[in-house]
Amino acid sequence: SHFHTVAKAAPSMTTDGGRFDFEDGGTYVGGWSEGKAHGLGLVTGPRGQGEFAGLWEDGFEASGVYIWPSGNTFEGEWRQGKRHGLGTEVKGRWMYRGEWMTGFKGRYGVRQSEASGARYEGTWQLGMQDGTGVETYSDGSTYSGCWFHGTRHGLGIRQSVPFGLAAHYKEERRLRESLTSLRSQDEASAEAAAAQDARERAKRLDEPRGGFVLRGRMIDAAAALSSGQAGQSTKRNSLTKGLIGRLRKQRSTGDVNNDQRSSARYSGSLRSALSDRSATLTAGGGVVGTASPDFFEEIVDPSTTEAYYGDWKQDKRSGLGVAERSDGLKYEGEWEDNKKHGYGCTTFPDGSVEAGKYKSNVLVASTARRSKLFIIKTARLRERVETAVREARNAMAEAIKKAENAQSRQQVSRQKAELADQAAEKARQDAEMARRLAHEYAPDFHQP
Repeated sequence: SHFHTVAKAAPSMTTDGGRFDFEDGGTYVGGWSEGKAHGLGLVTGPRGQGEFAGLWEDGFEASGVYIWPSGNTFEGEWRQGKRHGLGTEVKGRWMYRGEWMTGFKGRYGVRQSEASGARYEGTWQLGMQDGTGVETYSDGSTYSGCWFHGTRHGLGIRQSVPFGLAAHYKEERRLRESLTSLRSQDEASAEAAAAQDARERAKRLDEPRGGFVLRGRMIDAAAALSSGQAGQSTKRNSLTKGLIGRLRKQRSTGDVNNDQRSSARYSGSLRSALSDRSATLTAGGGVVGTASPDFFEEIVDPSTTEAYYGDWKQDKRSGLGVAERSDGLKYEGEWEDNKKHGYGCTTFPDGSVEAGKYKSNVLVASTARRSKLFIIKTARLRERVETAVREARNAMAEAIKKAENAQSRQQVSRQKAELADQAAEKARQDAEMARRLAHEYAPDFHQP
C-alpha cells in the first residue's frame, strides 16, 4: 500500500516519534524505530486522502483501521503491508467478516448486505467464493453447495421460500434497483475489477426468480397436429397457425376446449404460453415458451416451494439434476441454462408423467409416441431417458452431501466472523490510541 511504503521512507527520524510530511501531501504522525514506523501511528495518503491509524511493526501496518478515500473501511490485522489474519471490511453496502490471507478474503468468512440481509457464509480463495458454502438471498431462500471463482459451480441445492414471500420480495426489489445501481458505482479506478464483481454479485443475489424455474407442460402444437400429417409440412404449418390463432383469441385458460384443458390441467405454463409475449412459432410448427416473468402467474398457492438438487455451471442449473415443487410437479434429468434441456422425465401433480427429450423446457421427442415405424427409435429414447433420470437421482444424492458439507463450512465461517469482530474491536482501540498519540506529537495536525 501507499501508506506503509511512505512510512518507511523516513531515514532522518532519530527520536522515538513525531511528524513527517511527504512530498505527495501525505503525513505520518506517530512512533518510529530505526527510520521505520513502529508502535502507534497515523498516516494519510496522497493529498491527505485516506487514512490508516493503529499499530505498526518495522514499517508495516499490524493492527488498526484503514479508511479509503471512497469511504470503504477495514478494521483488523495486517502482515507485511497486506491484510492478513482476521478483520472486517465495509465496502459500499457489503460487509465482510472473517479471515484474510495476503490481502485477499479467505479461507473462511461471511459477506453480507446491510441493506437486504443477503449473505454468503463459507470458504473463499483469492477474494472470491470458492469451495463450499451457503448463500442466503434477500427473500430468505438459499443455495448450499459448491463454488468456483465466485459462482455457483458443481453440485448444490437451491431451496426457495414460499412463493408468496418470494413474489413480495420481487416487487420490493424493483423499487430498489435504481438506488442499488447508483451505490455500486462509487469505486476507485484501482478497484474497478472488484467493483464489477461486486455489481455482478449484487445482481445475482437479487435474482428475480426467487428460486422458481421449474416449468409444467408446454403446449406442443406439433403433437396436436401429428396425427396423419407427419410428412405434410405445409398443412402442418398452416394448421399450427390456425391453432395459435385460436389460442390467442382465448381470454383465459377457462376458455380452452375441455379436451385441451384435461390434457394440460396441471400445466402451470399453459397460462403464460397462451399470451403473445411467451408463445412463438418455431420452424417445426411447435410452440416455444420464453422465460417471461409472466410464468410467476403459474403458481397459485402462495405456500408453494421449489427445490433443485444437482449440477450447476457458472451460476445456472446445467448438467444433471432434480427439481421438485411442493405441489407435486417434478422434473428429473438433464438441464441447461436453468431449463429442462436434454433427456428427462416430468411428473405432474395428478401423477401423470411426460418423458423424452427436451429443448429449452419444450418436449420435442416423447416416449409416449405410438407408431410401429418408430418402435426402435422410441425404445432408444426411453433408454436414454431412464439413464438420465438415474444419473439425475445420483446427482441429487451427491448434492445433498455437498450441501451438508457447505452447512458445516457455514458454521466454521460464522465462528471466524465472530473472531474477526474481536480483531476489529482491538483494531479500533489501536486506532483510537494512535490518534491520541498523533495529537500529542502534532497538536496542529488535522485530517483534510
